[in-house]
Order: sequence, then structure tokens, then C-alpha cells
Amino acid sequence: MTDVAKSSKGETFLSVVIGGAAGFGLLVLTRRAWDVCHVDLTGPVGNGPTLFFVGVPVALVVNIGLFNIVFRFMRRGKGGRWTMPLLAALIAIAIADLALFSWAGTPATLPGICPANVPPWWPKSIPT
Repeated sequence: MTDVAKSSKGETFLSVVIGGAAGFGLLVLTRRAWDVCHVDLTGPVGNGPTLFFVGVPVALVVNIGLFNIVFRFMRRGKGGRWTMPLLAALIAIAIADLALFSWAGTPATLPGICPANVPPWWPKSIPT
């Protein structure tokens, strides 16, 4: 069985703050993309409740969980070093959030005014 570093209060706080902030950023980005492209995801229910009841839990669980797993895995046996585990966790969150935005933030199968529901302000160099 692999040894995983024991979580401290500081690590837990860091995972909640960074994971929560990244999750909030993902939801803001998704909402803005839906508004610009006039994506109607749920019909009469509206996009707001969908983001609140589905998007918030998914974003928080993915971001906080991924940060905690990567940070603790990278930190095992390293003692007091935390810069490389932090960088690895941030990169993992960025990749996961890009994948979540590509999947949920730009739903190509739903009608919208943007081509493939990708907003015009999205950089062409970053694929969706």
C-alpha cells in the first residue's frame, strides 16, 4: 500500500480555498459563455438553477478532490516542501477545468448563436 502524507489543517484549508476558487471561476466562465451564445440548457427551468444545483457540486468536488489528491500524493515523503506539489495540483486543476468547460460550457449539440457554442472571446489557441 502506498504511503500518503497525512493531511494537516493547512493543507485542508489550502485545498478548500484553491479548489473552491477554481470551481467558482469555472462556473463564472461557463455562465458567461452560455449568456454570450444564448445557450438554453434546460428550457423553462433556466440555466441558473442548473448551475447552482448541478454545476456547484460537480465543480467543488472535482476541484477540491483533485487538488487534495495531487497535492498529498506529490508531497509524500518530501517533508516540508510544498512548492512543486502546489504547482502540480494547480496544473491538474487547470486541465480538469478546461475539460469540464469543454464538455459543459460549450455544448455543441444545443442551439446557440455562436459556432459550436464557443464564445467569440475564447482564445483560438486553447481548444474546446
